[in-house]
Amino acid sequence: MARTGRSHEMEEIDLSDRRGLIAMAEIYSRGAAAYSNNAFDDGSVNFVRSRSRDDITKILHNTGIVKAHSSPMAPISSSQNGTTDSSVKFRGNRPAGKRVSCTLLNLLILLAIMGLLLFASILITYFLTVTSVNSQVGPSLNSTKNDTPISPPEELPQPEEQYHSGPTPDELRLQKNILPIWYNLTIRVYVPGFVEFDDPEKSLTFSSALMMKLFVKEKTNKIELNSLGLDLPTNITEYGVLVEGVNPSLISESSSNSDESFTVVKKSSKEAPESDVIARLKRDLSRSPSGVSVTKVTVNETLEKVIFDLSGDLEEGKEYIFQFRYKGPISNKLAGLYLTTYKDPEGQNHYAAVTQMEPTDARRMVPCFDEPGFRAIWKIKILHPKGSKAVSNAKEIEEDQADEKIPGFLWTSFEETPKMASYLLAIVVSDFDFIEGQTNRGTRFRIWSRKEAINETQYALNMMAFPDFAAGAMENWGLVTYRERALLYNPAVYSLLNKQYIATVVAHELGVDSIDSTFKMDDWFVKDSLSIAFERDAMATSHPLSFPIEKAEDVSEAFDSISYDKGASILRMLSNILGEENFKKGLNIYLNRYAYSNAEHVDLWNALTEAVPDSLRDWNGKKFDVDEFAKKWTEQMGYPVVTVSTTKNGVKLAQKRFKIDETSEESPKFKNPKYWYKWDIPIWYTVDGAHQPVTWLHSEEEINFTNPNSLVFINSESNGFYRVKYDHDQMEKINKQLSENHTAIQMRSRARYIDDAFTLAQAGQISYEEVLEMTRYLYKENDYLPITMAINGFGGIAGYFGDEPESEFMRAYLRPMFDEKYEKVKEKVFEQEEDKDFYANVMSTLIVRTACDLKNEDCTDRALKSYQEKLVAPCNEESTAIVPPSIRTFVYCLGIKYGNEKDWNNMLRLFQKESCQVERDRLIHALSCSRDTFTLKKLLKMAVDINNTVIRLQDKDTVFSFVGFNYAGKPIVFEFFTQNWNQLYHDLKDQQTLLKKFVQAALEGKTLRRVQEIEDFLVANKATTQNLDVFKQQLEIIRTNAKWMDKNYDNLVAWFKNASGTAITKREIGFDTA
Repeated sequence: MARTGRSHEMEEIDLSDRRGLIAMAEIYSRGAAAYSNNAFDDGSVNFVRSRSRDDITKILHNTGIVKAHSSPMAPISSSQNGTTDSSVKFRGNRPAGKRVSCTLLNLLILLAIMGLLLFASILITYFLTVTSVNSQVGPSLNSTKNDTPISPPEELPQPEEQYHSGPTPDELRLQKNILPIWYNLTIRVYVPGFVEFDDPEKSLTFSSALMMKLFVKEKTNKIELNSLGLDLPTNITEYGVLVEGVNPSLISESSSNSDESFTVVKKSSKEAPESDVIARLKRDLSRSPSGVSVTKVTVNETLEKVIFDLSGDLEEGKEYIFQFRYKGPISNKLAGLYLTTYKDPEGQNHYAAVTQMEPTDARRMVPCFDEPGFRAIWKIKILHPKGSKAVSNAKEIEEDQADEKIPGFLWTSFEETPKMASYLLAIVVSDFDFIEGQTNRGTRFRIWSRKEAINETQYALNMMAFPDFAAGAMENWGLVTYRERALLYNPAVYSLLNKQYIATVVAHELGVDSIDSTFKMDDWFVKDSLSIAFERDAMATSHPLSFPIEKAEDVSEAFDSISYDKGASILRMLSNILGEENFKKGLNIYLNRYAYSNAEHVDLWNALTEAVPDSLRDWNGKKFDVDEFAKKWTEQMGYPVVTVSTTKNGVKLAQKRFKIDETSEESPKFKNPKYWYKWDIPIWYTVDGAHQPVTWLHSEEEINFTNPNSLVFINSESNGFYRVKYDHDQMEKINKQLSENHTAIQMRSRARYIDDAFTLAQAGQISYEEVLEMTRYLYKENDYLPITMAINGFGGIAGYFGDEPESEFMRAYLRPMFDEKYEKVKEKVFEQEEDKDFYANVMSTLIVRTACDLKNEDCTDRALKSYQEKLVAPCNEESTAIVPPSIRTFVYCLGIKYGNEKDWNNMLRLFQKESCQVERDRLIHALSCSRDTFTLKKLLKMAVDINNTVIRLQDKDTVFSFVGFNYAGKPIVFEFFTQNWNQLYHDLKDQQTLLKKFVQAALEGKTLRRVQEIEDFLVANKATTQNLDVFKQQLEIIRTNAKWMDKNYDNLVAWFKNASGTAITKREIGFDTA
């Protein structure tokens, strides 16, 4: 699954670090935040109840599609005159897995494998719990959260003061005494907007008939499945336990139909007595000739399970078929089977039912073994409204088949899937269109999207783009799904960075083996994934790559930059140790050995070890063992900094753990690591530019030179996941060379040195003065990677300076450094004269954006002129914006920043009309650039209200982040968040990833006062916050920021004040003069 949240997929915003370009004057970076004492008032929001199925239908009623209703859904009852669809034949052998061919040149296959490792080593041990249950369940099991009335904020049930830790891991996990072999799911999906339903109550629901074949490992008298929010039959005669080959139509009717044998954990005041059947699938499941029947059904909402007690034992070693019917809601949340909407160019609403099952949401659509360790074949049949298309994981067998007995609906059935985990299941019912292609091997590829966006689908095939999607993308088998911005590409609207982002996400999801060579993915990796992993893993609140899941929230916590970026970094380091061909060989062994089965991270290490050549030795002289090496990097958090000290004949290397704040304390869970923060470190290095053989650092190591004055660079290509700290003598030699002839040092070595130097200064391990003196050479620097690393470094300082008046001293120092570069590229960028070279284009845009951030007058004037002439004027004539895509984000932002209320309202109008997600991102970012606090509060209210459809649910946290980037918005976001926390938690407690993003966006600061405010908030809201580790992470960031301010602020102001005058008046000699 591709992440969301690092940059909100707004690649042209964050040219340097994917967390938002530094925007020296305006945008927050590196965790620092401005703080204001301005009082916040009128921050509350008048909420309507959280949207249930009824609420959505009322909205649809307003569009004339269906009638409003309020009664609950009815359970599906059995029918005596129906037939049983038990004739489906399952092949005796599952499809053979395809061989996977790996090409490693790009980092992307590493990301794909890391995703596989993540699921195998973390999610395989997962469990899911809900620590507080607010909704109620009735005898009909109609217990979905969406059907529970939600009160306004003042009426929300207050959490208990006493915090309860919840169930144990063993209680949360399913028993392993039964294994699924296959599922046969027939589902009728009532998506509005296509046909009128015979009963309006059915709109936004689905009805299903489920058969599953089970293998009994150990004798048992229970069947235990995961289930959440589904309406299961209350009548036990509607469940059947069969043996394969028996015709269910011959089963005799049971004399028992008492509901006394059906129990739930929580009672409800509502029942749904009405009947709703799927024609042609009516079955008499009264009794099974297996001799075993269901005697009791227990639903446990907290454990998200349903347990079926049986009249007898299922015998060890035998196979059984379990079948029943059920139904459920089409949710308004981005989980399970949910509704997504969009408008066509004529303004008409369109609706689609889509799925997102990862990590634990398949149970919202189908009762199943919803843990990644359970893999089974799936056979899907979808009954969908006429005018819609149905798509699932496998290829269609029959498509859009009409049946006169089911007017208004069509059948589409699909081939069997390979054995796969439930989180990979996917279905879509929509009016999307597709383009089709074929591989050289004859494999069909399709890409689906909204009809008006179909021309934007040429950049990728065999995938589906949704207007609403929780993740960036999801690697469902046979049907990979994406947010539109992560798949669609239109060169008239998208920048080259958007194109690069799409290529990266698609490659991550598919594990493809090639990408346009102009992207130079090694360089992009150094700038992007490696930098993000370094930053996150330097915190005390980090976690190991492999760690036990101990609470429900840990599942979403696992999907972070540690798992993705650090995981990719470790694999890339392993590839460099083994060599590319050996690494590919090991990956092929792993993928072929564990295709369609479960694997753990140690299985990958063992497969790679098989590919290790005999000549490769570890630090101790033994043959290199991947498992022994890798577990020190994956089973303890953090990473090392290699210290380089000058000796008489060369340098001495040593290691210690790097932390951005040495005084911060780790979680007790990870405080005592297995290997005591020691690593076996491969040392790649150059001496006077010449690459040397790799050596190992276990504790200490000496490197001797023939010439003691030689220039040494450690980790010069960023192959290793560690930072490097040079002593004063070594830094002096490097800085001197940069000043005299920086091109004598390799470009990647310069970039690595700059990035490490700024970060070590931030951590207080070297002086900022020494680092800043080095940056004087940047007047002569013209390569993308070193300049990007420098901008990241200055961006960190800018984030701490905020909008304080003293920040002008830093801008004054940097402006002349970028003025000359700006003059060379400004015409090309503002007039959209694209260079054929990818990095040349990205570099030009970065220079222009930085010049505008530094308040270069010409840049600001050109940007505002572009806003007026290429956005406001054309769009007032109902045309489209003609601002070059690469600069639209900051041009729109400046237009709103220096505009008025009319400009803001016009931008909101454009946002509401826009269907392209990338352009919507730019417009919503612009809306957050206002300097008017009332306007920003208005925007936040739109974002925090889950029922406000102007801003899609997937984008609501983005608004908080963007307003937080705006210095005028920083004092607003925190107060708004704390005042509306109860409502946010109530709406999003079962969508932990999205909730986490709101917390990260709102909790920023750089003062101890803010720390105290957050701690007070956590005490007052202990029951709803204690299990969310993101609060601890944000607190650590703010404490670290406060220490940094106390230690560095005054000294840096003095340095920039002094250096700015010198730099401006002595530019020619400013390379090495203070």
